[in-house]
Amino acid sequence: MSKPRVAIVKTGALKGNREFLGGKFVRYEEDIAQLKKKIAETITLAVGGIDSIIRKGETVLIKPNLAFQAPPESFSVVDPRVIEAFVAYLKENSKAKEIWVGDNPSLGQHVGRARPAFEASGMRAAAERGGADRVIFFDEEKLVDVEIKGAKLYRRAKIFKPLLDADRVINLPKMKTHLAGTVTLGVKNWQGIIPNVHPSGEQQDVHRLDLGQKCADLLRVRQADFTLVDAIIAMEGQGPHAGSPVEMNLFIAGTQTVAVDAVTAYVMGFETVEIPAIRIAATEGLGEREIHNIEVVGTPISEVRTFFKRPMNDPTGLIPGVHVIMQQTCPGCFVNIRGALDNVKNNIDTKDFIEKAGEIYIIAGGVPDFEPAWVKDKHLFITGDCWKLFPSRDKVEAAMKLAKKVTEYPGCAPVYIFAQLNGDLQALYQTCGGVLCPLP
Repeated sequence: MSKPRVAIVKTGALKGNREFLGGKFVRYEEDIAQLKKKIAETITLAVGGIDSIIRKGETVLIKPNLAFQAPPESFSVVDPRVIEAFVAYLKENSKAKEIWVGDNPSLGQHVGRARPAFEASGMRAAAERGGADRVIFFDEEKLVDVEIKGAKLYRRAKIFKPLLDADRVINLPKMKTHLAGTVTLGVKNWQGIIPNVHPSGEQQDVHRLDLGQKCADLLRVRQADFTLVDAIIAMEGQGPHAGSPVEMNLFIAGTQTVAVDAVTAYVMGFETVEIPAIRIAATEGLGEREIHNIEVVGTPISEVRTFFKRPMNDPTGLIPGVHVIMQQTCPGCFVNIRGALDNVKNNIDTKDFIEKAGEIYIIAGGVPDFEPAWVKDKHLFITGDCWKLFPSRDKVEAAMKLAKKVTEYPGCAPVYIFAQLNGDLQALYQTCGGVLCPLP
């Protein structure tokens, strides 16, 4: 059996990178031309040419990583320059009948609607500049009930119809770290093929220790015909939302998503066994994760391997005065509380916040050593549903009677707290007279 092939191509620095890294996205025509040339080089190295992927008269869906409603400067979403260049390259060089660009972002109803996310990210405008025949807001499209054969946990799902209608599907993830998944690449990008259901279900559900298994299960719905990783400006640290940009100037691509993810994760300084989605998908025969079993062409890994800062998913002790009590819980609440607090820390003078609002308590799961008296006359936030199933339920209910105000976030896993808890804490600060301003 032949090895899967993965191409690594250096794009060279782009003219707009300096301004982009400085906090302002600027499009230059020469950057688009440069990216189109490098996309062609990447495809040639990976598969020999675009006709190996797309046949005459076929419809092609590009599924980018839209993530959530965020501007390009967040570095959480695929670079609009890559979208424009890729669409333009396919329009000019493939025999496709139509090129579509579509996705559904995460985080539910709070910041997860496709139309505003496409607008905020600049992806709609970029796709249209490139000549896309359709920009598809998945959450405005029909759903198809699908039985996922061979899946371990996610055995039935509602899938956005365009993914099933397209003749060819191209997976376009971004190189970045992720609190819950360690990295978020091509396998995890398939989260966008299912709808947000609030507070649990579909995208919001199976987001606990089983997130990697869920992503592997979704890969069985339909594997991409080609995966191209946007690694122009990547993200390290507290991804997918509060990390730091890393200028890599790379494309990594191939026909097997798992192998592409494995090489990309390794380039980021991770061992492939560390990434649950990659590890599980490979173990289940959906692709190859062992680097020595992958034919890497183009730029050698040794020339570009960079050890990214790892995401820290523990929310306890992050902000003085914000007490996170969660002795017995899973990553579903664990990482999303941390994600919310990362945003709070980046947008609020937290010392002033505690001085104005008083100490904050956040509870999740079982809390056997928690004392209800701690929250007397304080703000209490309770995440998830499972705290009701633990012997410490009585303590939590007693605390709810003593607290100044109680805010509950139902669901399992309540992924939306990533945005909602952050928003509620910032709103509390403003109510107490605080002024929001991003900190340097």
